[in-house]
Amino acid sequence: MTPRSRTPRFAAILIAGVATLSGLLCAAPAAQAATLAASADDPAVEQFRYSSWDVEMDVSLRDDGRATARITERIVAEFPEHDQNRGMIRLVPQEYLGARTDPREVSVTDAIGDPVPFAVESGSDIDADSDYVAILTGDDKFVHGAQSYVIGYTLDDVILARADQQFDELYWDMIPLNRAQPIDAASVTVRFAPALAAHLTGQQRCYVGSHESTSECRIMQPSSGTPGTFTVEAGALPAQSGLTVAIGLDPGTVAQPAARLPNFTLDTLPLFVGGAAVLASGGGVVSVARLRRSRRSDAAIIAQYDVPADLPPLLAGPIVGASKPTPPAELVHLALLGATRIEELPGKNGKRAHKPKLAFRLLDPARARDPLDASALTAVFPGAAVGTLFAIPEEDSDFSDRMTTLAAAGSGAALERGYVERVRSPLGRVLGWVSIGLAAACAVFIVLGIATRTSDTPAITIVLAGVALVLGIVSLVPHRVLTPRGAEARRYLLGVKEFIRVAEADRLAMLQSVTTAERRDAGEHSVIELYEKLLPYAMLFGLEKEWGQTLATRYAHEPQYLPIWYPGILAGGVDRLGASITQFSSSISAAATYSASSSGGSTGGGFAGGGGGGGFAGGR
Repeated sequence: MTPRSRTPRFAAILIAGVATLSGLLCAAPAAQAATLAASADDPAVEQFRYSSWDVEMDVSLRDDGRATARITERIVAEFPEHDQNRGMIRLVPQEYLGARTDPREVSVTDAIGDPVPFAVESGSDIDADSDYVAILTGDDKFVHGAQSYVIGYTLDDVILARADQQFDELYWDMIPLNRAQPIDAASVTVRFAPALAAHLTGQQRCYVGSHESTSECRIMQPSSGTPGTFTVEAGALPAQSGLTVAIGLDPGTVAQPAARLPNFTLDTLPLFVGGAAVLASGGGVVSVARLRRSRRSDAAIIAQYDVPADLPPLLAGPIVGASKPTPPAELVHLALLGATRIEELPGKNGKRAHKPKLAFRLLDPARARDPLDASALTAVFPGAAVGTLFAIPEEDSDFSDRMTTLAAAGSGAALERGYVERVRSPLGRVLGWVSIGLAAACAVFIVLGIATRTSDTPAITIVLAGVALVLGIVSLVPHRVLTPRGAEARRYLLGVKEFIRVAEADRLAMLQSVTTAERRDAGEHSVIELYEKLLPYAMLFGLEKEWGQTLATRYAHEPQYLPIWYPGILAGGVDRLGASITQFSSSISAAATYSASSSGGSTGGGFAGGGGGGGFAGGR
């Protein structure tokens, strides 16, 4: 059987105990088991071989109908003549598919039956909660040359009822593949007591090779003699190669331990509890979402061609729920206010590069009248004098941190200025507590299931409890929702989005209508200036490319017009203005968001190492 490390399982139990378990349980690879099992730090102790390894397994029934087996391993180890080994180590699994095999009645003798010194360890003693019992032969004296060991031990519950309920089955790794030594000759004998032999199905297989090898070896029954006896002559086995036998019996022949029997409380009930927890927490999240929606204005969206000065992009983004980060739009907004100017740095030859690097020049800080605009100016030009040129960095975590702080300032201002508030959903709060309580109950089931069961229920329950816990917390905490003032501002900003989105003819009709004619001259220059001022908000809505194309059309109609906020934007050609603005927006966004880290075996289909038993063998 492929060895597993028990340490991750106990870590999982501890975490599940506090309802925060989210890891996945997995078996350790077979190759790692040998490393974990070795008791010596010196790999030289593994440099020997076995001239023979013969296994006898006598399987019988206990009084309660469960299977038990007496296993005798006759091993001849060939150690070097120099002082290297004090004996060998044999690790015997004391768990098989959730049931404890209870290794006991351990004995070690030589070939003629004389006792050989040995010790049995599992953690601190044989009863410790560990995957293996270690049998350490020898004492402090070095051994040389051929040494014979006859190791005997008794195990329980070695026969498994297959999941398809078609057979009971002995599926056992007779010779461990977790070892660094070759074996010159190996053999296996399995004998069933008469009570079991009468129920043999005639289905048997033998697998040989490395882990998961499907190569079969010949398993034979003597033509005469005791019925229920099977033998395998495997010959030589290389290192990391084992031998597994799988022998079928009639279904129900052997009673199974409670750990392998269906258990509604630990196999099914946790799924219901976990599912209920997810439903409760999901209901809480829906309640929160409905609360947020109820705070939004249901009035019709009317296209708006201008944005009030008290709604700079840093503030407008959190109010409208913008899909794009706010700092890049805010930096463009500062240039359009006249507080700064966007410039292109010359290339290496003094000419305009295909993708020029951008910089901001500080012109007039007094134009940044809103406190958020002033904070943005300070973030870009901390303590700088008028005329200072700041090149937008490509990779600067300090600049990115300042932009992150700036975005947070916008969210904070939305709260402070009364556009949003933090509230809890009453129903969400109740459902959140219910889901967390059910997740805590799941934690108890998870602990018991991991400790006593082999089903997938604990792993599935972990996922359900984790989802319920996260959603339950979301349902409990206060959420930012719009106030009536915020709902009105959001509706106005969506009107700006509508103005940006509609066709040019519709926009001009709005500007030249009776209601707007008194407020704005719809001449070419004034239209261009208006369209420029809406560019930061187009960036918030992810419409900067489309709005850039609209600006290109306006600039083409008025070739004498020079965009003071970004004089170099026309250098790439009016026809490429949309792409230039998109590139320009991407450059600022990249700089502002930069991060420095960014089945059975007796009927076929089995394999070597797929059964119980096995373990590890090596030197000490």
